[in-house]
Amino acid sequence: MTQRTAISSAQVTVGDVWDYYETTRDNLVRGAEIATRAVASAADVQDPRLFGKTLAEIEKLFDEADKQASLFIIAAAEAAIRVDFENRVMNRKPKDSVTRAFRRMASRTRRRIRLEDILDVWAEEIASAKADVSQLKGALGFRHWLAHGRWWVPKLGHRYDPAGLFLVIESLFTKTGLPQA
Repeated sequence: MTQRTAISSAQVTVGDVWDYYETTRDNLVRGAEIATRAVASAADVQDPRLFGKTLAEIEKLFDEADKQASLFIIAAAEAAIRVDFENRVMNRKPKDSVTRAFRRMASRTRRRIRLEDILDVWAEEIASAKADVSQLKGALGFRHWLAHGRWWVPKLGHRYDPAGLFLVIESLFTKTGLPQA
């Protein structure tokens, strides 16, 4: 059986990330609107970080904020899923088909259980969660690309954004009974 992983108190929730993203995005929007008006009227740009930037360069700031929020949303979801897994395996509660499947999986291996394996159990045991699991598993390639410095050209087959990821994760957590945030 796998050894219990110490669970950190420093984890953030998907809701925490979403709140931070909305605040950051709102501030970027305000700054971009001011800079756009200043550029259009040839006035001074008040925010020195936006001084001399074109509208395309300002748009790149939005894209970067979206990428960072997406990474953190997926990471927060992974943390919640892994904590639930650890609690089910070690505490033997609740006594349902998901918990039994997790315990069987953990007893068969000495290696760290992959997130994809945990998600597969949810898809097998909760039929209504299958599509959400599939979408989240697809987003893991995006997360991997972001987390490792974006040094290769990803073949994702889908465009990921924070709002879409948040909705998929929220739906998955609702269907599986994972803790909401």
